[in-house]
Amino acid sequence: MDIENILCKFDEMLAQGQMQAAVDYLEDKAAQCGEEGYSTLAITIFNELEGFWRVAGQKEKSYAAAETALGLISSCRLDGTIAHATTLLNYATAKTAFGEAGEALGLYDRVKEIYDAQLPADDYRYAALYNNMAQSLLRMNDAKRAGEYFAKSLAMLEMMEDVRSETATCHANLAICLMAQKNFEEARENLEKSEDLFASLPGDPHADSMLATRGQLEYMLGRFAEAAGYYKRAAANIENRFGRNSYYARACKNCAKALEAAGHREEAQRWLQLADSVEERR
Repeated sequence: MDIENILCKFDEMLAQGQMQAAVDYLEDKAAQCGEEGYSTLAITIFNELEGFWRVAGQKEKSYAAAETALGLISSCRLDGTIAHATTLLNYATAKTAFGEAGEALGLYDRVKEIYDAQLPADDYRYAALYNNMAQSLLRMNDAKRAGEYFAKSLAMLEMMEDVRSETATCHANLAICLMAQKNFEEARENLEKSEDLFASLPGDPHADSMLATRGQLEYMLGRFAEAAGYYKRAAANIENRFGRNSYYARACKNCAKALEAAGHREEAQRWLQLADSVEERR
């Protein structure tokens, strides 16, 4: 099996909005790898599935994919390898996304131990680790320390090539920390850099978070109509890629709040109804 072709086809299907078909395809490939004894390929696929379900807001499925990958790592005696670290990092990222940041930090510490034993200090994977540690700290309301880790990650990314998505995401994340510290001008600068980078990466799912963060900044500055515009864009992207899930509902609620503040009450009510319709189906 060619893992690059498998993941490329998966990404193409997602970009075309074929969410269910894409995940069905990847899950079939994971099962096939297991049946044919391609355990290392299955680990990669389950890591990809963990990320998909995390972004889709499906906690149990995300955790199950990560734990399946960890089980395969143990059975293949790959403990302490970079593959092990990658899976731990992905699992920790899911833990953070679903509100278990304290547990995530413990997993990240294990990742760093493996990296310190296996990688040079300037390896790009440290940048991803620092970014993710910062995410956990941010969820624990430690914006100052989180910002320090985002800055460390960004300093490494800006010295690398072919990391536009990661760099754009890091700028957006750093902006969140700056906003928490009331440093709005520097936050705007980082978000503008992030948006410029994402403009060259059509279909990148991380752009949705940047748009929502920009909406939050505009709302905090009293620019309510502008905030609503960013939330609308975020909601449209999420719906196209993942359907009307909890993240879509959150973007709709934020849009409604911004529209209400801007004096557009009828439109605000329509967006609130969209959010409510998602929650009614859950």
